[in-house]
Amino acid sequence: MSDLPARVAPAALPASEAAAYAAGSLSAATRRAYRADWADWISWCSQHGHPPLPAAPEAIAAYLASLATTHGRSALRRRLSAIGLAHALAGHPWNPGHPAIRHTLRGILRRHGTPARQAAALTTAEIRRLVAACDRGLAGTRDRALLLLGYAGALRRSELVAIQREHVSFVAAGPILPGSAG
Repeated sequence: MSDLPARVAPAALPASEAAAYAAGSLSAATRRAYRADWADWISWCSQHGHPPLPAAPEAIAAYLASLATTHGRSALRRRLSAIGLAHALAGHPWNPGHPAIRHTLRGILRRHGTPARQAAALTTAEIRRLVAACDRGLAGTRDRALLLLGYAGALRRSELVAIQREHVSFVAAGPILPGSAG
């Protein structure tokens, strides 16, 4: 599976440039995890007489059920992602929302899953230490601004990274984000 991401090449880019971008679309750790997940899927399919590609949704559901007591929420979802990537790159249809897959996963998570753990918010003292650790260059200034904006706005990571310069208004009291009570 190590060469599979390199097979994706948008037609608008030269083949070598597109292949380089496609090869870098996943981190090395994700590629290693997907390779291990794919190897496990192939082994399971071999033991149970199912073809790994294209896989029947019922076979994928049975595979997930076989992992229910030993794997957590993120591991099960990553296994599905690895199987889905292989299907997509091989040109096979992939529907992780198929009822057999979706309902099996929901049932596993309901019976064996634990709720996602809420991360604790940073304290003022922690923010001060983080801001102090930023260098005085342009990148450090950006990092300090993001840390302080995220803290002041109680923003989640996804909300913070979605902010565009155009979204921020500046007034004497400080920056104002859309939807904030400025």
